[in-house]
Amino acid sequence: MVVNSLRGQTMADDPDEEKRWEIAKLDSGRAVPEGPMKRLLRIAAVAHLLLSSGFSDAYAADPYDGNWTGSATSTGGRCRPARVTLSVEGRVVTGQARFEGDAPNIHGTVLEDGALGATIGFQHLTGKFTQDEFEGTFKSSDCVWKMLLKRTK
Repeated sequence: MVVNSLRGQTMADDPDEEKRWEIAKLDSGRAVPEGPMKRLLRIAAVAHLLLSSGFSDAYAADPYDGNWTGSATSTGGRCRPARVTLSVEGRVVTGQARFEGDAPNIHGTVLEDGALGATIGFQHLTGKFTQDEFEGTFKSSDCVWKMLLKRTK
Protein backbone atom coordinates (compact mmCIF):
# COMPACT_ATOMS: atom_id res chain seq x y z
CA MET A 1 0.00 0.00 0.00
CA VAL A 2 1.39 3.42 -0.97
CA VAL A 3 0.83 6.28 1.44
CA ASN A 4 0.59 9.84 0.22
CA SER A 5 2.53 11.50 3.02
CA LEU A 6 1.36 14.99 2.09
CA ARG A 7 -2.29 14.17 2.69
CA GLY A 8 -1.96 11.37 5.26
CA GLN A 9 -4.12 8.96 3.28
CA THR A 10 -3.56 5.99 1.07
CA MET A 11 -4.01 6.17 -2.68
CA ALA A 12 -6.27 3.14 -2.37
CA ASP A 13 -8.81 5.33 -0.53
CA ASP A 14 -9.41 7.48 -3.62
CA PRO A 15 -9.09 5.86 -7.08
CA ASP A 16 -8.99 9.29 -8.79
CA GLU A 17 -6.14 10.34 -6.54
CA GLU A 18 -4.03 7.53 -7.97
CA LYS A 19 -4.55 8.94 -11.47
CA ARG A 20 -3.55 12.44 -10.41
CA TRP A 21 -0.38 11.51 -8.58
CA GLU A 22 2.59 9.60 -9.89
CA ILE A 23 5.36 8.02 -7.95
CA ALA A 24 8.50 10.02 -8.64
CA LYS A 25 10.76 8.55 -5.96
CA LEU A 26 10.77 5.19 -4.32
CA ASP A 27 13.98 5.64 -2.33
CA SER A 28 12.24 6.45 0.96
CA GLY A 29 9.30 4.16 0.33
CA ARG A 30 6.95 7.14 0.11
CA ALA A 31 5.03 8.34 -2.87
CA VAL A 32 6.19 11.80 -3.92
CA PRO A 33 3.71 13.75 -6.00
CA GLU A 34 4.73 15.11 -9.36
CA GLY A 35 3.54 18.69 -9.59
CA PRO A 36 1.50 19.99 -12.51
CA MET A 37 4.37 22.14 -13.86
CA LYS A 38 6.80 19.24 -13.89
CA ARG A 39 4.19 17.05 -15.57
CA LEU A 40 3.52 19.75 -18.19
CA LEU A 41 7.25 20.05 -18.93
CA ARG A 42 7.57 16.29 -19.29
CA ILE A 43 4.59 16.17 -21.69
CA ALA A 44 6.01 19.07 -23.71
CA ALA A 45 9.41 17.36 -23.97
CA VAL A 46 7.88 14.09 -25.15
CA ALA A 47 5.63 15.92 -27.63
CA HIS A 48 8.64 17.82 -28.99
CA LEU A 49 10.60 14.61 -29.50
CA LEU A 50 7.70 12.89 -31.22
CA LEU A 51 6.93 15.81 -33.51
CA SER A 52 10.51 16.64 -34.41
CA SER A 53 11.34 13.04 -35.28
CA GLY A 54 8.23 12.72 -37.45
CA PHE A 55 8.84 15.95 -39.34
CA SER A 56 12.55 15.40 -39.91
CA ASP A 57 11.74 12.79 -42.54
CA ALA A 58 9.19 15.08 -44.17
CA TYR A 59 11.79 17.79 -44.65
CA ALA A 60 14.59 15.53 -45.77
CA ALA A 61 15.79 16.57 -49.21
CA ASP A 62 14.77 14.29 -52.05
CA PRO A 63 17.49 13.52 -54.61
CA TYR A 64 16.03 15.85 -57.27
CA ASP A 65 14.97 18.76 -55.05
CA GLY A 66 16.16 22.17 -56.16
CA ASN A 67 16.03 24.65 -59.00
CA TRP A 68 16.84 23.62 -62.55
CA THR A 69 17.55 25.89 -65.53
CA GLY A 70 18.38 25.36 -69.16
CA SER A 71 16.88 25.47 -72.60
CA ALA A 72 14.54 23.71 -74.98
CA THR A 73 15.62 23.64 -78.61
CA SER A 74 13.72 22.41 -81.63
CA THR A 75 15.19 19.48 -83.53
CA GLY A 76 13.59 20.82 -86.75
CA GLY A 77 15.27 24.21 -86.70
CA ARG A 78 12.31 26.43 -87.61
CA CYS A 79 11.04 26.90 -84.04
CA ARG A 80 12.89 29.27 -81.71
CA PRO A 81 14.51 28.04 -78.49
CA ALA A 82 13.01 28.59 -75.03
CA ARG A 83 14.53 29.34 -71.65
CA VAL A 84 13.26 26.78 -69.12
CA THR A 85 13.18 26.86 -65.31
CA LEU A 86 11.94 24.08 -63.05
CA SER A 87 11.56 23.79 -59.31
CA VAL A 88 11.42 20.34 -57.71
CA GLU A 89 10.17 19.83 -54.17
CA GLY A 90 9.64 16.20 -53.22
CA ARG A 91 7.70 14.70 -56.10
CA VAL A 92 6.15 17.99 -57.26
CA VAL A 93 7.63 19.75 -60.29
CA THR A 94 6.62 23.27 -61.35
CA GLY A 95 8.19 25.67 -63.78
CA GLN A 96 7.93 27.71 -66.92
CA ALA A 97 9.21 27.68 -70.49
CA ARG A 98 9.78 31.17 -71.91
CA PHE A 99 9.34 31.20 -75.66
CA GLU A 100 9.31 34.33 -77.81
CA GLY A 101 5.77 35.58 -77.20
CA ASP A 102 4.58 32.74 -74.92
CA ALA A 103 5.46 31.38 -71.47
CA PRO A 104 3.50 28.22 -70.66
CA ASN A 105 3.64 26.78 -67.15
CA ILE A 106 5.04 23.35 -66.42
CA HIS A 107 3.36 21.04 -63.90
CA GLY A 108 4.35 17.45 -63.20
CA THR A 109 5.54 14.66 -60.96
CA VAL A 110 8.96 13.09 -60.60
CA LEU A 111 9.20 9.42 -59.62
CA GLU A 112 11.84 7.86 -57.36
CA ASP A 113 13.89 6.75 -60.38
CA GLY A 114 13.97 10.32 -61.75
CA ALA A 115 11.36 9.85 -64.49
CA LEU A 116 9.23 12.95 -65.08
CA GLY A 117 5.69 13.08 -66.38
CA ALA A 118 4.45 16.64 -66.89
CA THR A 119 2.59 19.09 -69.06
CA ILE A 120 4.05 22.18 -70.63
CA GLY A 121 1.01 24.28 -71.45
CA PHE A 122 -1.21 21.65 -73.08
CA GLN A 123 1.66 19.52 -74.41
CA HIS A 124 2.92 16.33 -72.78
CA LEU A 125 6.50 16.51 -71.43
CA THR A 126 8.55 13.44 -70.49
CA GLY A 127 12.10 13.17 -69.31
CA LYS A 128 14.56 11.92 -66.74
CA PHE A 129 16.49 13.50 -63.88
CA THR A 130 19.96 12.02 -63.31
CA GLN A 131 22.02 13.55 -60.51
CA ASP A 132 22.37 17.23 -61.54
CA GLU A 133 21.02 17.01 -65.10
CA PHE A 134 17.62 16.70 -66.73
CA GLU A 135 16.89 15.65 -70.30
CA GLY A 136 13.38 15.66 -71.73
CA THR A 137 11.26 16.00 -74.85
CA PHE A 138 7.90 17.45 -75.86
CA LYS A 139 6.11 18.14 -79.14
CA SER A 140 4.14 21.08 -80.44
CA SER A 141 2.13 21.12 -83.63
CA ASP A 142 5.19 22.15 -85.69
CA CYS A 143 8.25 21.02 -83.73
CA VAL A 144 9.83 18.39 -81.53
CA TRP A 145 11.72 19.91 -78.63
CA LYS A 146 14.68 18.62 -76.67
CA MET A 147 15.07 20.06 -73.17
CA LEU A 148 18.43 20.09 -71.33
CA LEU A 149 18.59 21.46 -67.78
CA LYS A 150 21.16 21.65 -64.97
CA ARG A 151 20.51 21.94 -61.25
CA THR A 152 21.43 25.38 -59.90
CA LYS A 153 20.68 24.77 -56.19
